[in-house]
Amino acid sequence: MKHTLALLTALLLAPLATTQGAPLDGAIFLGAEQANMIKPGAESAPVKAKPAPVLDGDGFQVNQVVQSIAPEAGALSWAVEVPKAGRYLATLEFSHTRHGNAFELRCGPQKLAGFVPDTRGGLALFEMGTLDLAAGLQTVTLLNTTTVEKTWMAVGSIYLRPIDQQAMTKPQIRAAIAKLKPRKLPTELLMPVVFSDHMVLQRDMPVPVWGRTVSGADISVKFAGQTKQVRTDVEGRWAVKLDPLKAGGPFELEVGDGTKTLRFTDVLVGEVWFGSGQSNMEVAVKFLPQFTKSGAPFECDEDTKQLLENGVHPQIRISAVTRDRNKTPAWVELSRENCLDVPALMSCTAVLLRQKLNVPIGIVVRCESSSSSGIWLSRDTVESEAEIQRQIREYAENLYPQLVADYPDKVKAWEAAVVQAQAQGKGLPAKPSAPALPGGFPASFLSEGRFEHYGANYPLRIANLAPFAVRGIVWDQGESGTGIAGADQTAVMPALVRSWRAAWGKSALPFIYVNKKNFTAAHRDALAMLPHTARADHEGLSTINHPPDKAAYARRIVEQMERLVYQPATR
Repeated sequence: MKHTLALLTALLLAPLATTQGAPLDGAIFLGAEQANMIKPGAESAPVKAKPAPVLDGDGFQVNQVVQSIAPEAGALSWAVEVPKAGRYLATLEFSHTRHGNAFELRCGPQKLAGFVPDTRGGLALFEMGTLDLAAGLQTVTLLNTTTVEKTWMAVGSIYLRPIDQQAMTKPQIRAAIAKLKPRKLPTELLMPVVFSDHMVLQRDMPVPVWGRTVSGADISVKFAGQTKQVRTDVEGRWAVKLDPLKAGGPFELEVGDGTKTLRFTDVLVGEVWFGSGQSNMEVAVKFLPQFTKSGAPFECDEDTKQLLENGVHPQIRISAVTRDRNKTPAWVELSRENCLDVPALMSCTAVLLRQKLNVPIGIVVRCESSSSSGIWLSRDTVESEAEIQRQIREYAENLYPQLVADYPDKVKAWEAAVVQAQAQGKGLPAKPSAPALPGGFPASFLSEGRFEHYGANYPLRIANLAPFAVRGIVWDQGESGTGIAGADQTAVMPALVRSWRAAWGKSALPFIYVNKKNFTAAHRDALAMLPHTARADHEGLSTINHPPDKAAYARRIVEQMERLVYQPATR
């Protein structure tokens, strides 16, 4: 890394500051708020890093990070009061939203190097390796050593635990870090971002409304003639449930804590469905990030376009958060101006459903292009699901060793193919992927350490949305697999369905999934064994990676909604 010698000189000159106190178990917590920022160049004096809050999807502050640790930013330095000499395991807590990041963790002459890929959201853990630490004050330094331009990683903390605690599970490590992080209690009334003007609330069932404010405040929630009151807990959290509502509106939702009042206007009551998955859940008629084999931009077909344009109605409302297009979760009406820009599959579904039911329809979409199913489960679910863990162990014991043994020969064959292609003036072949670590990423991503990709989207897309009342869930994903090496969809998808139902507190929450051309019979059977699930089949429809006939798929989805929920039609 550029300026390395000057940077190390600056580190030696940096004043030491003690930590806030080591945990009783002998582990050491190095939080964002404890770090010094060292700029490149020996003349640079270290300054206290300015931690930034990390907000969950509701806008509630959950922890702190040091943002934008790019190569030119220098390094983070912590003064560590080591309680006892010994060998310590180092775990980095970080977030990285694009590309990947090479880094080094240093303590004296010791150096741990690694590479962390895109976490797709949330704070992930990276098991870096071990450091031998002497008792007393030590300096630990984290440097961004990537060569990729415009890349960065946000650092939440470094957790150093004695080697005799190496058997700690990821949930245990996360829980230990959470206990040591500074917490900032709310100072005013806050509501989840899924609550906004123009939203739709689910009819005919209790409707949760929740938020945060100061501790001990008296909350009043008023809606459609109902008034609910509750007092906040010691952390300022509160929640009420509105009694079942009849379709109609517009209404106003008023929430007050005696100091501040929030009012949400033009609120309707009707049917609400949640859609999630990858790019086929995200694409709009005018959404053109993908290309067909012919080289033409991807477009939805004319049937989809006509259905959306003809189905525009003020009683159809959409809240969409996607990776590449929609960034704000505020609800909007389906209008002439936006009908070709909203997620096409669920918007077509909304149009068809309103025509059948003649009530307001709300669509909530939280999806991400190219996402694997594994990032949509909570990390705790992945690590506690018996079948997922059994499959990972089987892969580790039976298949992974042979893949590792065969990999050098594959690389040699690739090197020979490159030489031949260069001699013939042809395009170079792609390098074979390294064997994927059991449960994780390809080994080529890592110098030392271990990183799991799974669970990254759950806290930002699911945990903060549940338990917002919905009638059911529509899922469109499959081309990107599970993202958990060794575990297939027969284990991951049933776990996803069960965990989402638990998050919503509804064991019978309807779950409809779009059949994909690469689904195995075992995959379909695993989902079919779960009650209250249904498959929207692709027979007779386009089955390319990005089928343009979203309206046709929406008709299949609505058929399954009718079968699971709306028949016999007595409403």
